[in-house]
Amino acid sequence: MDAAGYALVDRNQVNADPVAAHANALREAVRTIQVSQCLVVGALPGQTVVIRYPRLPDMPEDKIGQSIESDYAGQNIPYDLSEVFLDWVLLDTVVEGEEALLKILLVAAKHEIIETRTQIAQAAEIQYAILGVDSVATADAAECCDFLRVGETVALINMGLTSTSIHFVKDGVSNFIRDVNWGAREMIQAIAKSCRVDYEESERMLYELGAPPEQAENPAEIPAKKISSPAMSPEDTARPSASPLDPFEDELMGSSTKRKDKGRSEVHDVRNMHEILEQPLARLVMETRRSFDFFEHQLYEGAVDRLILSGGVAHIPLLSETLQEELGLESIEVADPTESALILGPERDLTPLLEHPAQFMVAVGLAARGMSDL
Repeated sequence: MDAAGYALVDRNQVNADPVAAHANALREAVRTIQVSQCLVVGALPGQTVVIRYPRLPDMPEDKIGQSIESDYAGQNIPYDLSEVFLDWVLLDTVVEGEEALLKILLVAAKHEIIETRTQIAQAAEIQYAILGVDSVATADAAECCDFLRVGETVALINMGLTSTSIHFVKDGVSNFIRDVNWGAREMIQAIAKSCRVDYEESERMLYELGAPPEQAENPAEIPAKKISSPAMSPEDTARPSASPLDPFEDELMGSSTKRKDKGRSEVHDVRNMHEILEQPLARLVMETRRSFDFFEHQLYEGAVDRLILSGGVAHIPLLSETLQEELGLESIEVADPTESALILGPERDLTPLLEHPAQFMVAVGLAARGMSDL
């Protein structure tokens, strides 16, 4: 990896002109890495696509696409096939009884979702060569970073602003993906409501939970630590809850309740903050446990060995501590692509990645996808 860059979406502009807001951020992110020509790989949010794992009778690979469309997709995709684009990859060949079956990862994306993403790219004067899915990209990143091991099952949890993907990988092969409607915004809103502060201040207070005291003033400058990593992901800041162009619901306190003191907060007592975040964290635990129960018991895939956290708030110790206690897992890690098999370029060109490695897992996975297609 030669260079890394990012830009934040203007929250004020996104309400007035969401296409322009996202396009400006995308243009700025590309500008910061100073490339003249490249293969651009984008991602659709996992909650906007349908992902299935069909098992088909053994057949030549060039017949799989036709079999999916004629025998499987019509009965298992909740849209008319004329409304969606289908893509698939052969994951593995498995044996059930005496029959060999092909295990497929199938993705169905509505044309309007794809058009939304390409509209933003066109406004930013770039063109996607490949469009992937963010929840799939986390597994691609884990594979290229050598985070996966044969003989173990890993849960990759990527936490965004409005949604979280939970991707189970067994023996290095994708097995099950579930996207849940939980994101960092739930914690930010809980802080805003309890402490009567605006969005920016509540966001800053949240990041302070994972920052050394001397760095707590500015969340954008908080560097990553081993069990604590990034600030909010630019892709996550841009991620919507329903349509990719819907403006964010601003349920937070207005500027009239903005704190005057931008220094250390009187409510920044860790015990108080744990109480404030108890309800949103309980929702995260509930959704994660439901996903684990389905994977381990209904899919009969066995217990999860490791959990790897990534995304904008993965650096906050309270998250890993809560999940570890509630799920009974011995090993919970924060993703750090910089301490892996990646070949990195000059540090000056990789500053954002080095400072906030866990928030770049999707980007690393998309880059790996692009390299495999070159």
